[in-house]
Amino acid sequence: MSVLSEVRSRVVAVRVGPTVSGRTTVRSALVCATLVLLTVVVTGLALSLGQIVFSPAEVLSALAGQAPGRVELFVVEWRLPRAVAAVVFGAMLGVAGALFQTITRNPLGSPDIIGFTAGSSLAGTAAIVLVGSGFAVVAGGALVGGFAVAAAMVLLSRGGGAAGFRLVIAGIALNAMLVSTERWLVLVADLDDALAAGLWNAGTLNGTDFAFVGWALVLGGITMALAVVLLGPRLDLFDMGEDTSSALGGRPRSTRLYAIGVGVLLVALVTAAAGPVQFVALAAPHIGRRLAGSSGNALVPAACAGALLLAAADLAAQHLVPGQTYPVGVVTLVGGGLYLITLIVRENRRAAL
Repeated sequence: MSVLSEVRSRVVAVRVGPTVSGRTTVRSALVCATLVLLTVVVTGLALSLGQIVFSPAEVLSALAGQAPGRVELFVVEWRLPRAVAAVVFGAMLGVAGALFQTITRNPLGSPDIIGFTAGSSLAGTAAIVLVGSGFAVVAGGALVGGFAVAAAMVLLSRGGGAAGFRLVIAGIALNAMLVSTERWLVLVADLDDALAAGLWNAGTLNGTDFAFVGWALVLGGITMALAVVLLGPRLDLFDMGEDTSSALGGRPRSTRLYAIGVGVLLVALVTAAAGPVQFVALAAPHIGRRLAGSSGNALVPAACAGALLLAAADLAAQHLVPGQTYPVGVVTLVGGGLYLITLIVRENRRAAL
């Protein structure tokens, strides 16, 4: 073992302690397993429920390719892509939110609030209004817009290390401008383009098909795995503070830039495939971190919580009101707003004590 590795291990041991670290690891594993189990249950309900209800046995038979053609059509061809997209996209948003909250050290450091989602949404809307509503055009615009905003954010927050207070303040200001520009585009667009942009901006999984969103699912899954394996340890060092992280070889500046790039890619992929889905990236890291009892980056708990949140929100969007199907973004917006109010009230109570 090198001297640097020994120092790093001793610092980590002093910081968390062997007993606490062991308990946290076990608790985090149990929490993640529970969240995954609940997500499987919600996904099973999404595959079973609809105008035609199928039993769990029929759903399992369809997934195994042993059901009648009618059952397989409904379960595998129509319902499965939407259910899988809800789970994977929710996990992607959870990881993105955890990355931004870690590098900003701010509970409101979410891509929904600091402009990254708005950048992808504006570029996608501009593509619909100015070019066309083809999937490739909108997806490309959303990806370009997300990374353009990321570059602008790094420049605006220069001097503050692209993190912390400066990043949040610059992001809130940029978010307001992007949202206003997007609304102006919709107002001056033709009626058909405005309707298409409005539906896309609501954030919807209606009509999801593997042929269209499969690339986003695969690329997002690979990006999440790389983030957990490669960025997770660096974020743990980053969480100790810049001086300590630099002393242990953590390279905090490059860690921030990598985290921003990965987070923007995840958000842009989801926005390109489903439109802007609000507040999952804000709430999932909080929920995952609290349940797991972790004070670190908690990427895996955030991913599990995000998958459950979006899967449950999409199930509610389809079946909460009989005979009506709503975009999932409407449900996450309402639920996220309530969660944000609860978070503010809780923080105010803590400050008053």
